[in-house]
Amino acid sequence: MTAAVAVCMPAAPSVDCGKRFIPEKFTPLFYTHSYHKLTDEQKLRYNQLHALYFNEQIIFFEVTMGQAVLEALLREPWPPHVTSRLRQLKEEERRHSEMFRRLNRLCAPHLYATRDFHFVQVPRVLMLLGNWATSHPLLFPMFLWLMLLQEERSLYYSCGFIREQGSIEPHFVKTQRLHLADESGHVHLDEELIEILWGRASKFLRKVNAGLFSWMLREFFNTPKRAQLRVVDELAREFPALRPRRLEMRRQLLALSHDRDYQASLYSREIVPRTFARFDQWPEFQTMRICGYRPHVTEAQ
Repeated sequence: MTAAVAVCMPAAPSVDCGKRFIPEKFTPLFYTHSYHKLTDEQKLRYNQLHALYFNEQIIFFEVTMGQAVLEALLREPWPPHVTSRLRQLKEEERRHSEMFRRLNRLCAPHLYATRDFHFVQVPRVLMLLGNWATSHPLLFPMFLWLMLLQEERSLYYSCGFIREQGSIEPHFVKTQRLHLADESGHVHLDEELIEILWGRASKFLRKVNAGLFSWMLREFFNTPKRAQLRVVDELAREFPALRPRRLEMRRQLLALSHDRDYQASLYSREIVPRTFARFDQWPEFQTMRICGYRPHVTEAQ
């Protein structure tokens, strides 16, 4: 048994470390030349490490951002049926976070026994700013757009796990199947909240928020940075033969900001059709080039 395979062995023998944890096309290194120079064992381990990061991202998004936004919204006077749905959404997001947390601890107890995050590391200053902003969703309704975008994308990704379930580790398929069961309802509520809060905001506030939203996507969601570079670093740590190629892999990941195929794998009208259709309805998004979005052009135009 190689050192890398030994690292992969989870606490629970039921986890199949001979299978991918996530579809290949959902991993950024797959879109680089470096990936295709890896051995099959190295490709598999990279896939598994990226899946652990992917779970971390979901936990971070739902706990750090989603819960704060929902708690703030619940302090506002809503009709009873909206308040009830917000409470349900908050509980479901909490349950999802715990589900992905357990999965990471099951598969990599050496990384997650005492913490939730290994690859995602946010500077304290940014965390403080983010915590303040997410607790004021009426001032920053851009977070509702981010929730809609990410949750609709989750629907597409969960379906991808299920489509490839024969080659994906069963615990990951099961977790994504459970995630999928709730996300559709979340998307509908996000849309309803956007209709109310974005429509109520002034043109100036919408324009400022659209600009911040565009910056946030470019900085944290579009190009592999920080956490995803740490995935490559971890791979090189587990496979010492890859250490001379680590910097090149990192460079190729950063270059994906200009790779059309990779960008299309993140967001498109196929992946997030409802979100993009709503972008089409608001003029503040028409001049922006965010997450693969281009304004819809009709024949009349």
